[in-house]
Amino acid sequence: MNEPKSKGGRPKAEIDFTVVERLAGIDCTEPEISSVLGISYSTWKRHKKSDPQLSEAVVRGRNIGKMSLRRLQWETALGGNPAMQIWLGKQRLGQSDKQQIEQHQVEQLVIVTDRTDKRANGGIHESSEVSGTGSGEEIREDVPRTH
Repeated sequence: MNEPKSKGGRPKAEIDFTVVERLAGIDCTEPEISSVLGISYSTWKRHKKSDPQLSEAVVRGRNIGKMSLRRLQWETALGGNPAMQIWLGKQRLGQSDKQQIEQHQVEQLVIVTDRTDKRANGGIHESSEVSGTGSGEEIREDVPRTH
């Protein structure tokens, strides 16, 4: 009769911080980490909220993973890989590829004229191609503008 009363529910999940660090180090998402640990994602979030050590383990693991990747990149660059040397030069030294891009654009030009204008030679010419050159400053003042 003097048995302790059970609070009910499952026992509190035990989380191995070493496993959390290793999984975070290879850039696993938090849902993936919780799955490997055998707990639901909602349980993971609840534990993370109540235990600051869990958040610290994730951050520590992510930083260790970044450091390992950076070390491998440096070793690859120092080993003579030109692509990695160029990439690191752009990322760390602010180097860039400078390209001169020349663009030639062809646009359609629609010319609307007044049908009473005798110089229009028969009415409206629907469209012509224009090379996109010129400043657009040459505007005839004697042609009425509709816009």
